[in-house]
Amino acid sequence: MHRSLAAWLTAEVWRASLATAACAFLSPLGLSPLAIVAGAIPALMALVSGPRKGAVVALVASAALVARFGAAEQHWGLALGFAIAECWAPWALAVVLRSTRSLNFSFQLAVLAAGVCLGSLHVLLDDPMGTWQKLVRQAVGILQSAGWTLNEQELLSSFAATNWGTYVSLWLLGVCGSLFLARWWQALLMAPGAFGEEFRSLSVGKSLGAMCTILIALAIGLQFAGVAASALLAFVWLALTALGLQGLASLHSLKASGRIGRSWLIVTYVALVVFNIVAVVALAGWGLADNWRRSRLSGA
Repeated sequence: MHRSLAAWLTAEVWRASLATAACAFLSPLGLSPLAIVAGAIPALMALVSGPRKGAVVALVASAALVARFGAAEQHWGLALGFAIAECWAPWALAVVLRSTRSLNFSFQLAVLAAGVCLGSLHVLLDDPMGTWQKLVRQAVGILQSAGWTLNEQELLSSFAATNWGTYVSLWLLGVCGSLFLARWWQALLMAPGAFGEEFRSLSVGKSLGAMCTILIALAIGLQFAGVAASALLAFVWLALTALGLQGLASLHSLKASGRIGRSWLIVTYVALVVFNIVAVVALAGWGLADNWRRSRLSGA
């Protein structure tokens, strides 16, 4: 089924453009499976048919996003930001993947880009927390107008500690999800099974792994010292997300080698939905251990 879908999408540019425009228009604020699909289709076209055709599809999806935000009477700058994050970022990573043929390098580049983006937000914005709260209120307004029942104060309080780190981490998950889906579809068409091998070898690497470890250690130390550091916590949440993805890839590797059963993966995905933060932290711990093990093996 997925192979047939990928073949249908890549056969004609208009098919991919129509599909991604529909997904982009219907996805709520880039935080849904539809948003991941909307980003995956331009990435797929870039991988299969080249960057230019992928860019055409991304442009159509961006127009759909701008139209949706315009219908909701939202600022055009917000629409442009979501278009870049949802459509163009996966396309850019797909172009890198097409050139380097390394899914792991593209993943590390996404993590690094997320870190640079988060740092830029805290440097360029006069009031990062105030701007974040304004964005959350706008998001709640759009979702409420679409029929969602949400409590603005509950969202603000739940995101207060990590503020921009929460959003950038969600973006990282979304853009990686789009890239992984696009690569999987491409592999189904050209090299079945290749994506699985690439995904199971995902690693943040020595340098990013060391940075993540230092950030987490600093946050724990400041927490015990009673020092508030919201900016640091934002980066810690991003580090946990990156390590969590490596931890998930490591579990899939264990499953592929027969060292754990399929039930462990099912439990993990259920835990991610039900317990969320606790499951992410546990996966991040596993990812950190896996990264340390790989670093030792590569240095041996």
